[in-house]
Parts: sequence; C-alpha cells; structure tokens
Amino acid sequence: MDIRLEGLTKTFTGKDKVETIAVNDLTVTIPGGHLVGLLGPSGCGKSTTLFMLAGLHEPTRGRIWFGDEDVTDLPPEKRGIGLVFQNYALYPHMTVYDNIAFPLRNSRSFREKHKDGKERHEAIDQIVQQTAKIVAIEELLARKPSQLSGGQQQRVAIARAIAKQPRVLLLDEPLSNLDARLRIQTREEIRRIQQATGITTVFVTHDQEEAMSITDEIIVMKDGVVQQVDHPQETYIHPANVFVARFLGNPPINMIDASVKDGQVMINGCPAIAADLPDGQYKVGIRPESFILSDDGFTADILTKATIGRDFQVRFDMNGRYSEALIESDKSIEEGDKVHFRLRRSGVHIFDLDEKRIAQW
Repeated sequence: MDIRLEGLTKTFTGKDKVETIAVNDLTVTIPGGHLVGLLGPSGCGKSTTLFMLAGLHEPTRGRIWFGDEDVTDLPPEKRGIGLVFQNYALYPHMTVYDNIAFPLRNSRSFREKHKDGKERHEAIDQIVQQTAKIVAIEELLARKPSQLSGGQQQRVAIARAIAKQPRVLLLDEPLSNLDARLRIQTREEIRRIQQATGITTVFVTHDQEEAMSITDEIIVMKDGVVQQVDHPQETYIHPANVFVARFLGNPPINMIDASVKDGQVMINGCPAIAADLPDGQYKVGIRPESFILSDDGFTADILTKATIGRDFQVRFDMNGRYSEALIESDKSIEEGDKVHFRLRRSGVHIFDLDEKRIAQW
C-alpha cells in the first residue's frame, strides 16, 4: 500500500508566539511494501513527519493518504499503523507474550471480530506465536523485558507493532539505544522482518549507514525540506546538492572552492580533471576514494597518515582546505611526503555557487 504525502506542513508556535516550521510543503510517495528511510540531522523534521503519519501530530496544512484513503483527520487507532519508539516502551511487569498480545486484547475491532472468549484467546495465541516466529523470539515469550538484551527488547517492540497486522509500520530511531555491534545485527533483523511481512515501513534515523544499508529508498531532509528522494546508492553517487553530498559518506566528501579554466578544474594551481563548463568559480566535491597516486597531476603535502583496514587515510591541503583521501595500503606513502594526485571521474561532483549539482561523472 502506497503512502502519499501532499504538501504536508507542520508549524509549531512557541510560548513567545514565534512560529517554527518543522516540516515545509513535503510532497512524496512511499511505494507499497518498501522500507523507506527518513534521513537527516537532528531537527530536520523527520520525526515530526513520522508523528504526522502516526496521527500524533496534526498537520498545519497538507494531506496524508494510505492507498486510496485520506487518513489526515483519522485518530491513530483508526489508521492501521504499528509504531515503535526508540525507547521500546515495553510493559516491564508483563511477559514478552503479554506485551505482544496487549494491543490485540485491547482492540475493539478484534474483540468484535472474535466475540467468543475461547475463540478470541486462540486467535491471540496464534497471532502471538506466528509473530514471535517472524522476529525470532519464540523462546523468549515467558521472559520479562528486564531479562532481555537491548536487541531482543527491540524485536519484542516490533512484534507488538506488527501483531495488529498494520497497514503501515513506523520506526522512530529504533536502533539509537544499542551498541555498535548490536545495531548492525538489529538493523539486518529489521530488514528481514520487513521483507517477511511486506508491510510498508518508514524508518527514521540520523545515521546514514543505517539508512544506506537496509532501505529501498531514502528521503534526505534538511530544515523541514526534502533535499532528495532516491535509492540509497543513487543518492550517494548522484547527490542533488552540497548538503546531500556532505551528509552521505564516511569519511565525508571533500568540498572545496575551485575554478574551471580552459575546460579544467584547477586544484592547487594545477589542472586536475576535465570539465565541460564555462570558466568561473564553482564548488567541487571529491570523495576520499576518488584520489589516485600518480607521477603527475596536482601536488599535495601529506600532513598525517592513519591505517584504516585495507586503506591509508591521509590528510593534506587542497585549495586551502584540510582534505582527506583513502589510498590503498600497498602504496608507499608517509607523513611529510610530497605526492601527486589524479582523480577518478566517479566521486567528483561540481556544484554551482547556489550549491546545486551541475556536473558529475
């Protein structure tokens, strides 16, 4: 089931009567059955967007559609959503089984569908057992939340959300409370669960690696405004503007002020790469992996070197900016060396002075 947001805007008014636009004219379609990430820094409007989808925030303007149904004015309980908060919000006095069963026992529509008490009990048991199997917690049903690891608690929270068989699953920073190793394991579990259920899922995160690794599409936001909507790899390869280019990538992209002269981008006073653009000033983004040690090209003095797995991470000055490159560790390079770099066309992006991308290879 597709989700359509049409001109969605949310404005908050503070005690001093000053208005803050948290989400501004958001129009986007989330394809049915996809896992889509809302990605951006703190305060960009991604959680506010999620809460409007959930019905916890009322839009100032705009409409929300679940398939062919306008749900903008529906309360949360009538939207058919499952919501997982970053703190899990499990009931500590209940077992895992009862945590998962709780929304079913308290659902009026479920009680009306299963009026006979025995039939209702059997239906709940079947759903709990099936849901526990999907999220791989069948052996934990008798435990209390305090007896579970963070990753197990997260899976219980997801199981409780999907037990209602929602049309839409909403996840608000679901991995932020986990350590690094557990985050990787749990995000892979979220992807597996989403694919197993086929539920249209919106996943809020500020962590680019999370969004890039498990989503079908990402929506990059800044100051309440969508910057780019695309497949994760396409967003990295073809960033729409300087913000997206800077936000995605680790180590981050090198962004410099550079000139184009006679069809060449000039770096450290030397031609670095051909560019079919008018002479003038531009912003040039170069991914760290796009540098190649060479016998010619522009020169750079290596300031520092660190070994990161199979690569050296070196730092140097480029057009007056402290810059970084990833160099294969079989290359001979030391701090203090003066080297020559050439550039791979992939990973080099040219932006106009308004920071919109105008060229890449």
